[in-house]
Amino acid sequence: MAHDMVESPAPTGGAVPGFADRLAGTLEQGHRRAVIVALARLVAVLLPGARVTWLTAGVSVTAMAAWPYLADLALAFMAPGQVFGNARSALYALSTTVVCVAMLGLAWGAWGHAGKLVVPLADLVADSPERDRLDGWLRRRMRLPGQLLSAFAGAAVSAGMLALVAVQRGDVVEPTAALYLHNCWMGFLGGNTLYWLVTVADLPLRLRGHTRLRLAWIDPAGTFAIVRLCHCYALVSAAMALGVVTIEIAAMVLAARNPGPAAGAFLLGFPVAAAAIALYVGVQPYVTLSRIVRRHLDEVIAPLMAPAAGPSDALNRVGRSEDDLQAYAYFGTLRTLPIRTAAILQYVLGIVASVIVYILQQILS
Repeated sequence: MAHDMVESPAPTGGAVPGFADRLAGTLEQGHRRAVIVALARLVAVLLPGARVTWLTAGVSVTAMAAWPYLADLALAFMAPGQVFGNARSALYALSTTVVCVAMLGLAWGAWGHAGKLVVPLADLVADSPERDRLDGWLRRRMRLPGQLLSAFAGAAVSAGMLALVAVQRGDVVEPTAALYLHNCWMGFLGGNTLYWLVTVADLPLRLRGHTRLRLAWIDPAGTFAIVRLCHCYALVSAAMALGVVTIEIAAMVLAARNPGPAAGAFLLGFPVAAAAIALYVGVQPYVTLSRIVRRHLDEVIAPLMAPAAGPSDALNRVGRSEDDLQAYAYFGTLRTLPIRTAAILQYVLGIVASVIVYILQQILS
């Protein structure tokens, strides 16, 4: 019968002893080895008490986001002219601190949420010969040199943006030492945040290289690991969309005073680059997960598509042919993601539309 042909063999190995524990241990190390998470927790782990509460977490995140203000106090005595030149500069510094609080808080919360993916991921790759690659890849991503390189690159980009904006005509922020410190700290955290966003987005690409993934054969898109990953990427997509809109609004405000050609090109290209990253982080994972599910469905349907001796022979198998057609119709129409394609399309159109509106606004201004 058809169900004998399409049913995938049951996993033989079961859960690999110790693999889920190793993966959980690697994620636990992330609290110490992921730079932005370690920074977010730095004050909390030094506070008295063995248990981190919402209060201690909030204090820790706020303190690490706002520490440049301590340097401002020192500059106020040592070099008063290098603090804040005007109210606009002080307001800009405050906005960078708010962004830093958001990045630190979200990074810490996201890393804690990642622990919920351990069991589903371990079960997904339990029968895969390449399962150890997943843990090894995550450990390599935790290495300090790569993280620091991205963080300092983000600080350099932030400093360059501030330098270009400062040379524009009109009432603008004054590039004092204090302002550069606030801006570079935001860029440092932003660079490391982007490093881990790209890491999260690359996870489905890594899984696509695994064979013998344990997907639910009756409805692969409903596999617990796939559902969990889609929920995770929904949150990431929302955060990236908010980040793109914020960057575009900030660029509009900074470009409103007739910047020079260099600053104009930078302020035009930066939101476009942010939108491209948002599409990679927010859309590519869904596409890759969908291809993983589609590959599994093709493997399930493959026995039904085996070459036959001829049409007459196939038609002679009356009862079995009907079962085969029903099975093919069922598996051929299964969804490939536990979310609607329209939601992804709306996300793409929203990001692209925001970029088009921003570019048109800059051209017409």
